This record gives sequence, C-alpha cells and structure tokens, in this order.
Amino acid sequence: MSKSLLDLETILRACNGVVIGNASECHFTSVATDSRNVVKDTLFVPLIGEFQNGHKYIPQAAANGASVVLVNRDEATEDFASFASVVFIAVDNTLHALQAIAREYAIKVASNMIRVSITGSSGKTTTKEMLVAVCKEHFGQDAVAYTRGNFNSETGLPLSMFQIRGDEKIGIFEMGMNRVNEIGEISAVWQSQYGIITNIGNAHIGILGSRQNIALEKRKSFDYIPQTGAAFVPQDDDFASVCLEKVCGQKVLYGKNVPEAQSGVKFIVDLGFAGTRFALDGVEITLPLAGEYNYVNALGVIALAKKLGISAAEIKAGLEKMAAVNGRMEVKKAVLKSGVSATVVCDCYNANPDSMIKVIDFCAGLKDAGQKIFVLGDMKELGEKSAAEHANVGKAVVNAKADCVILAGPEMIECKKVIENTGICVEYSKDNDEAFYTAAAKKILDCAEQNAVILIKGSHSMALEKIIPLIMAEGKEAAE
Repeated sequence: MSKSLLDLETILRACNGVVIGNASECHFTSVATDSRNVVKDTLFVPLIGEFQNGHKYIPQAAANGASVVLVNRDEATEDFASFASVVFIAVDNTLHALQAIAREYAIKVASNMIRVSITGSSGKTTTKEMLVAVCKEHFGQDAVAYTRGNFNSETGLPLSMFQIRGDEKIGIFEMGMNRVNEIGEISAVWQSQYGIITNIGNAHIGILGSRQNIALEKRKSFDYIPQTGAAFVPQDDDFASVCLEKVCGQKVLYGKNVPEAQSGVKFIVDLGFAGTRFALDGVEITLPLAGEYNYVNALGVIALAKKLGISAAEIKAGLEKMAAVNGRMEVKKAVLKSGVSATVVCDCYNANPDSMIKVIDFCAGLKDAGQKIFVLGDMKELGEKSAAEHANVGKAVVNAKADCVILAGPEMIECKKVIENTGICVEYSKDNDEAFYTAAAKKILDCAEQNAVILIKGSHSMALEKIIPLIMAEGKEAAE
C-alpha cells in the first residue's frame, strides 16, 4: 500500500481540525474537491460555492472510495457512523483547511526544491509553459513540477501541490485570482523563492476596482521571496515599481528595452506568425510564438533562467520546442470551405482589455497579410469600466484598418458604436448562440479573400472557437 501523503496528526495541526465519527486510521494518496474525481484512498474536500454545497456529495465521495473527508463544523450535523471506514475531520472552513494542508504537504516535499511562482493579468500560462520547457532541458524531463492546465486558483493551486512527488528539482506554479487576497492566500501555500509578474492589466478590474489594486494584489506573489531569491517584472509596465515594493530579494527588470549588456539579449527580427528571432549571449534563438508580448514574456523567462544558472544553449532548446497553448494565440493556416487559403488566429481561452488590444495590434502590424477579419466577443469582469474598455477595443479595431468585424455579446455594443460609420463592415449579435455561430461563419466565408487573416478572440464563456470547424475545410492545410 502506498504511503499516506500526510499523517493524521499533521492534518489536525495544520487545519485546527478535530476527528468526528468512529474511524481513526488516516490514509490518503490523492486529494479531490469534486466527488466525481474521488477514487480509493482520496481525501475529499467539499467546498461551498455560490450555487453548490459540496457537503451534499459526501455520500457519493464515500461510495467512490474516499478515506478522509473534511467537514465544515456547522455542516457536521449528519450521523457519520454509517461511513465506518472514513475519517471525518471537522474544520472551521474547508477551503482554508485545504490550503493549510497543502502548505504542510509542500513543506514536507518541496523544502529542498527551487520554488517559482508566475502571475499577471495575461500571459502567465504561456510564460509558465516556456519556463517549464527551459527548465526541463536543464534539470531533466522528470525533474520539474508545475501547474497542469489552469489549476492556479484558491483551490487549483493547493490541489496542484499534491501532484508534487518530492524528487523534483524545481516547482513552477501559476497564481490566478478572481477576488481580493486570493493571491495572498495561495502565495502562503507555495511560498516561492523566485517570482515573475508578467504585467498589470485590466483583467478583473470590476472586482479589484483599479489597476493600482490589481498591482497590490499581484505583488503578494512576492511576499515570501527571501534575500537569496529574486522578483522579475517587465521594465515597461507602469506598475513595475509598485510590484517590487517590499521585495526582500533581488529586483530584476526585463523587457525589450533592457540593454543587451545587461540582459544578454539582442533582438534580430519579428517573423510575424512565425515568431521572433533574437540572440542570447551570441546564441541565435527562434521563439515560435507570434506576437511581441510573447517575446517580452520570453525575456522574463530568460532573465529567471539565467539567474538559475541555465545556459543559453538550454534556453534555446526549450524555447524552440514551444507550441501555442491550447486556445491561446493558436495560428492555423488552412483552406476555408469557400476554397480560399487563410490564416486563422484562435485566441479564445480568455480575454481582457490588455490581451484583446495586443492581439489586434499584432494583426494590424502583419506585413504582406491580406484582409483582416475580426470576430470578437465580450470581455468579462470589468464592472463599471466595461463600457469604456469595450469602446477602446473599437478604437483599436479602427486603427488596425480591419476589413470586416463580427461582434458578439451585450458588452460589445460599445465596440460597435465606435466602429460603425467608419467604413468598416461590422456585424453585431447580442447573443452567442448556435444561430450566431452559423451566421458568423457564413459571413466569413462570404467575404474572406485569398490570404485573409481571421482573428477569433473573446472570453472563454463566449465559446467563439465553435466557429472554427464551421469555416475550415476538413483536413486541408494551406500552402506555406
């Protein structure tokens, strides 16, 4: 039998818990917050959300093999005697208990690891994947623990901790947020020695209220960096100094305007959809991810990697293996169902004002591109700033000299108001339903000419990626 991830005494001490019921043998080898993911010997943590109370799924979790279950004290009203083999632990708050237990596990298995955190308003997942690729070249393919998927939240990061085996050399974990102090809580779980903040944008400004507040929240990811560690922020970000306040370790600025003598990096050429070519300490590297913003994120990765003693050759090997993360700036050269060849840019995983305008500006700056057709969906969680930010997207579209724009979502009406009467063909739908996807696809196929660039960008809930199979001819790729 596999050894338990933690013993009962450690759990009770970490979360100020008390055992209720009759069982006493505490043994678990996995952790889950969804009863459907529970298998034999799982610690099940029922969470209370806006629409669901996980405590009602305790019987299902027990039936699936849960061996340990956390219970909020005010929910511990049932008779747990029928679950004779399950250890029930009463706690004040199951979410906070999960975080505290995850912290104990991280102390147990990761104390001798290099611990890295990555956060920012946009680009953190791609930055993480770049750093992981580079570190695998240096430390070994199995020596890097890291965030899988987008498990970077108040629950996702603690669950990620339990994926650490303990024999890795370095751990690289994302930190995301949807509320005040979420970064503070999960930073306390991981307590990184090195950290990158990719940028301070307007994502979640409806929740935090201002970019200043977003910066104050993001910088909490640096709270535990020791004097021997380092914090990395982009030089050109206007909140760089705010992010670096109170940092105990070294403060490192990175970016395209940092002198080569300091960074070791010399820009060579923007390759458009093919990425960026540059040299690092004389070693030429081609980053195969399009966009200046991906290049800047790579510069942050390079600065941290060099601090860890990773060579230019290893950095080159890692970066040149990169591919676009699913749903994030995926570039597809394909034949459309209308028979014309086009480049489809799918950036549908998420959208905020910063990432939206960056990708529009990227498309605007492409050399030798044909028509520019933009399909744009609502950006979420902008609060009272929403109207102004969607209007700013309209201004970016006009500056990009788009040929055709298709908009979806109630907030995009503000974008439409800016675009209409400028000579740009614009279509608008308040809804993102099947009728919209079909109509949008028809419009694209009717107006797309040879060598068109089709950008599809919106928040994840807009599901704009559903348009792609409606316009692309199956199995046909465009000639390079």
